[in-house]
Amino acid sequence: MTVTTRRTRGVPSPTSGPGQEGEGNDCPQATGDVVAGGDLGAAEDSTVAGSRVRRHGWRWVLAAAVAAGVAVLAHRHFLGFFSTFGLFGNGIDTVVYRHGAATILTSEPLYEFALFEAGLPFTYPPFAAIAFVPLALMPVSTALAVVNMSNLLLVYLAVLGSWRILGYRGVPTHVVSVGLAIAFTWLEPVRMTIWFGQINLLLLVLVLFDLGRPEGSRLRGIGVGIAAGLKLTPAFFVLYLLALRQWRAAALAAIAFIATVAAAFVVVPSDSWTYWTSTMIKAERIGLLASPANQSMHGILARLWTGGDPPMWAWLLCAGSIAALGLWTAALAYRHRWTLLSLTICGLSTPMVSPFAWGHHWVWCIPLAVLALDFAARRARWWGYLLSAALIGPMLAWYFTDYRGIAAIGIFMFEGPPWLRLLVQLAYPAVFLAVAVTTVIAHRTSKQSAGRRIDLKRSMPEEA
Repeated sequence: MTVTTRRTRGVPSPTSGPGQEGEGNDCPQATGDVVAGGDLGAAEDSTVAGSRVRRHGWRWVLAAAVAAGVAVLAHRHFLGFFSTFGLFGNGIDTVVYRHGAATILTSEPLYEFALFEAGLPFTYPPFAAIAFVPLALMPVSTALAVVNMSNLLLVYLAVLGSWRILGYRGVPTHVVSVGLAIAFTWLEPVRMTIWFGQINLLLLVLVLFDLGRPEGSRLRGIGVGIAAGLKLTPAFFVLYLLALRQWRAAALAAIAFIATVAAAFVVVPSDSWTYWTSTMIKAERIGLLASPANQSMHGILARLWTGGDPPMWAWLLCAGSIAALGLWTAALAYRHRWTLLSLTICGLSTPMVSPFAWGHHWVWCIPLAVLALDFAARRARWWGYLLSAALIGPMLAWYFTDYRGIAAIGIFMFEGPPWLRLLVQLAYPAVFLAVAVTTVIAHRTSKQSAGRRIDLKRSMPEEA
């Protein structure tokens, strides 16, 4: 895809990823409309002038429209929209959220109920149940419709927010975002979040729009704290902010999170005490630890460990190592002003270090897919397209239908000889590792390129 460029004076350079404008990059950038400094995608250093902003061209619009059309036809042909395994055919987690919220209104114990034959409990912090109260005031069918529509909107916002962090502006970017949002419903984490009626996309958008703003923006960090109050995993972004020495944002995130905990103690003190003293650490309440759908480090250990129950020290050691790797590579990316890549690495780290992470918890595949598409389109070389396909491919909604007529969705669910099962069950962690390694390589290449430019400049004769 071809792009055009335009310079603007006094506009911060857009934050980006490997191969984008910043250190060690000479690639052309697409142009876009200039937005006020506090908007998503503006660089942290507002003193940088002569930078470029981007606009999607007609080829992007056409490609996104084609991708959306193919996605809709694929949904209709394969699993449908409202059939049992169709895109909107389940919503079981929405029903659990609604029932949890109902206990707030009836004063029933929040963490003692179990719905349906699977015995599904409420597993989130009590603040989440309070936030879900509007669902309890609706009929089930209405609640399901509201959550489905909200999730579709959130996919669009996640795609749009990712493009804006990369510096894209203008009407074509909105059109491209709509098309890709539809196409991305064939990413397994996105599809299954919609199918289950989950809140993963809400958490993604809260963090993305919060930390995608320039450092020092007003109330930056609040979104992270609220997201962590709804579900604990986004609290990992507080460590990310500390690693970047963004003390103010980290403090605001912590304060917002503590406020959600305090609010829940005021409204449901007994349930709050139960959650923070016992329920929180019971990963088995979420699902079978050794399930192939558990795409966390804990799940990997459980599948490899005899008996499927690894000791706590083994998990903490591995999770700590993964956390260190994720934070280090995210900091490397941020140092190069690759803000979206930095956030994406941290977002992919959260399910890795979580005690339990279903495949649909990996919704940071949306910013990853945007990064991969942008990188491939601007590089326009075979290896760029191959790298992007290698990162996105494992997260597509691959599926097979077993002898019972049940659709097993996700590449990690595929069966076969032991070596094949081992490979596919490592799919999402392998993507995380590939992104981390690629970031380190990009960092080293950028440093070497910068060093060569400095040496070339020093070798040039001085002007008289």
